Amino acid sequence: MRLARALLPVVGFIVPFTLVVVFGASITVPYDFAGYLSLATLAGLDSVLGGIRAGLEGRFRSDIFLSGFGVNMIVAVILAWLGDTIGVEGLYLAAVVTLGGRIFMNLSVIRRHLLDRRTVRGQK
Repeated sequence: MRLARALLPVVGFIVPFTLVVVFGASITVPYDFAGYLSLATLAGLDSVLGGIRAGLEGRFRSDIFLSGFGVNMIVAVILAWLGDTIGVEGLYLAAVVTLGGRIFMNLSVIRRHLLDRRTVRGQK
């Protein structure tokens, strides 16, 4: 059951990704928005990995995941837009570095959970 709950964020990421791949030719993003979209994608990936981590730890809550998913993407884009507006492009970089660090941290915890689970099963 814990693994099924951990996979829910993965499904929430794969389904829209598949839709973009299938219908991607008809979707165009203006060049000015490409940076914002990439940052929103990075924030979304951070939330998905955080949801997987929470699922493996047995503390996943869909309301926290969904609100965090939306809020993280919006805040990241607003930070980048604000930085562009006031001439401080470092805000974009700060969001990228922070989200990148969180992604790698979540991946390391997920990896440890999966390796620990495999080790425990191998010892039984």
